[in-house]
Amino acid sequence: MLYHILISDFSGNNTGPNIWLIVGIVVAVICFLFIISLILIYSRSQKKKQCPDFPLHIISKIASRIEDYEDYFIRNHADSNCGFAKEYEELKSVGTAQSKKDALAFENKMKNRYTNVLPYDASRVKLSMCGNPFDDYINASYIPGYKSREEFIAAQGPLSITINEFWRMIWEKNVYTIVMLTKCNEQGEVKCEKYWPSGTNHYHYISVTTTSETALESWTIRDFGIKNEKTEETRNVRQFHFTAWPDNGVPQTTEVLIYFRQLVRKHMDQYSRHSPTVVHCSSGVGRTGAFIAIDHLIIQIERDSMVDIYGIVTDMHMHRPLMVQTEEQYVYLHQCAYDIIRSRTGTKEDLIYQNTAAPPIYENANNLKQ
Repeated sequence: MLYHILISDFSGNNTGPNIWLIVGIVVAVICFLFIISLILIYSRSQKKKQCPDFPLHIISKIASRIEDYEDYFIRNHADSNCGFAKEYEELKSVGTAQSKKDALAFENKMKNRYTNVLPYDASRVKLSMCGNPFDDYINASYIPGYKSREEFIAAQGPLSITINEFWRMIWEKNVYTIVMLTKCNEQGEVKCEKYWPSGTNHYHYISVTTTSETALESWTIRDFGIKNEKTEETRNVRQFHFTAWPDNGVPQTTEVLIYFRQLVRKHMDQYSRHSPTVVHCSSGVGRTGAFIAIDHLIIQIERDSMVDIYGIVTDMHMHRPLMVQTEEQYVYLHQCAYDIIRSRTGTKEDLIYQNTAAPPIYENANNLKQ
C-alpha cells in the first residue's frame, strides 16, 4: 500500500501532503526503533558491569588448596556472589542428556513426586522384581561420596503409594542410616509422607517398629527395628531428621548443619561402612545434594587439604539431575568450607569444626517420645 502511494505521488498522479506525512511516520518509527536498541544495549552493558567478567581459568577453577581458599572465596563472593553464580550456571546442564527411560515409563510416572526430578537409567537404584516388570523402580539414585562411588542413595520423600518400595529399598540395600532433610508438611504442602509408624506397621513383607524418638531443637533422631517377615531376619536402622532447613533455602548458620553432619558421619562410620546411606528431602536433589556435598567436602578438607565443591557437584550431577538445586545452596557450601577452614586454623571464635563431642542424645531416656 505504502509503495503504491509513493509511486502515485512521485508520478504526479496524486497531489497533496500525503507523501510528507508518510515519510514523517517512517522516520519516526526508525528513530523509535533506534532508541529502543540503544536502551537494550546500555541495559546489557550495565548488567555486565554489575557482574564483572572473571577470566575463564578463575571461574572454571575446580580445586583450591585450603591455604588459598580464603582468597578464592572472597573473590567469588564479591559483587553479590558473581563468581559463584557463574560457576553454578556452568553446572546446570551437566549430565542432563542422559536417558531417563525407566522413570518416564507410563507405569512408573505416578511414582515420581515431581515431573522434573527423574533418576537417570544408568545410576538409578533397582529393586528386586516381585512379579511385575516395573516393580524394580523407585525414584532414587546412587550418588558417590568421598569413600565410594555408591556411598549414598539420594531419594525423593516417599509418596503414599511408594512407602512399601522405600522400606523394601532400605532392606534390600542393607541400609542402616537414613537422613531426612524435610518436614512432612511445609508451607501448606505435603513434602513427604510420614513413612514410619508410631508403633509397628507392615510395609509389604517388611515390619517396622519405632523403638525410640529423641526430639531436639534442630533435629530428631529415631530408631527403628525392621524385620523381614519372610526370613525372620531383623536389623536396626537410625533416622537422622534435620528440621531446620527451609525448602529451597539454606539453614540460618553453617554451624548447625556441620554439627548435624558430624553425628550422621559418626553413625555411618560405625554401621554403614559397607552399605549406602539413604538421604532424602522432598525431591531428593536440593537439600539432599547439599548435605552429601558437605559430607564429601569435610572429608576432602581433612584428608587432602583441598576444596573442590565445583568438582563434587559436577560428579553428583552425572548421577542425578539438579543436585544442589539452587545458587543459594551452592554459595552456602562455599560458606561452610570457609567457616570450616577458619575454624581449623583457629581464626574463628566458635571452633565449630574442632568441637566433635556428641550431645547426650542416645542414652537420655527422659527425652524419649514413643
